Amino acid sequence: MRVALLEDDLDQAALFMNWLKSAGHSCQHFDSGKPFIRNIKHDSYDVLILDWMVTDMDGFDVLRWVRENFDWPIPVIFVTAKDQEDDIVRALEEGADDYVVKPAKQRELLARLTAV
Repeated sequence: MRVALLEDDLDQAALFMNWLKSAGHSCQHFDSGKPFIRNIKHDSYDVLILDWMVTDMDGFDVLRWVRENFDWPIPVIFVTAKDQEDDIVRALEEGADDYVVKPAKQRELLARLTAV
């Protein structure tokens, strides 16, 4: 799968990219929302992984933009430290397909990626 990853923590991004690549997926990393959106407008991905708290535009705003501007339901998984039930429910109600609370576990994240 081709994965677009929005994650501003470079160590966390490197870890996720390593996990994804070792499972046979390709991954493009972005550390802020606006470049992420600019890229996904012109490149195609099979799934988007979003952190909620990133610079310039949070992951929830990115999710909202994706759901308003894409004419097909690209799978979106949040992987974030926001662990309150209200945050999880809000993301799912607004169109996220899954939600993983950090610290993420490798096998679980890969299984959820495959599931969506």
